[in-house]
Amino acid sequence: MIAITTYKNSLKKAKKEYCFRSVTDQTLDSEQLIKEIISYNSTITEADARAVLSVLNDRVKHFVNLGYNVELPFAYIHLKANGTVDKLNAGFTPGTGDHRFEVTCSFKDDAAKEMEDTTAYRIAGTGWAILPKITEVMSISNLGIENKNLEFMHNDILRIKGKNLSFDASDDKQGIFFIDTDKVETRATRYNSIGTAITEVFIPKSLEPGLYKIKIVTSPRKESLEEYTSNTLISVLGE
Repeated sequence: MIAITTYKNSLKKAKKEYCFRSVTDQTLDSEQLIKEIISYNSTITEADARAVLSVLNDRVKHFVNLGYNVELPFAYIHLKANGTVDKLNAGFTPGTGDHRFEVTCSFKDDAAKEMEDTTAYRIAGTGWAILPKITEVMSISNLGIENKNLEFMHNDILRIKGKNLSFDASDDKQGIFFIDTDKVETRATRYNSIGTAITEVFIPKSLEPGLYKIKIVTSPRKESLEEYTSNTLISVLGE
């Protein structure tokens, strides 16, 4: 989360009296990233995720060290030389004077724009501006294949895609809720996986056949609840 505060602008040629400063007050470490990868795609095991991250770490550093411009899905990583000399024909010697290599990470324009346009932030001292959002709902076949068929039997798995979908399933105020045409809400109690980008929920046996909207309720901080209701309708057929 990015926490934003307002400071007195200390620049001599400041255009305005105050300016914004920000700090990142959360870290997604390697262990959390592995859990997110597993939650994002249930066919990937923890061992698979650890192995891929380990190989990626080794190979990226190896080829950057060899002087390659390494392309990742969202950025390019390469080395650049820095330093100064007195003569045109003087050599470059890393570690001598101010001669050094620096690693540069250049984000691709589309990746940078996506991160900038959907940034979660809070104004320090006021509240959170991180909200859940459902972007897509679908069914999952017995072979684990996504399907746009939104007809479900009891105990079928509904896959929900979106942003900021994580919640505490042990809290009866949070989770996935099914809303019928009379606006009666039924909270799900069984989940296949819960992740930031993908959550999979079992269709409750208590649901009567009919049409339902999907609502998610999360708690970005203890004293507040945030919710989002999708306009997409699913059909529950029953047994």
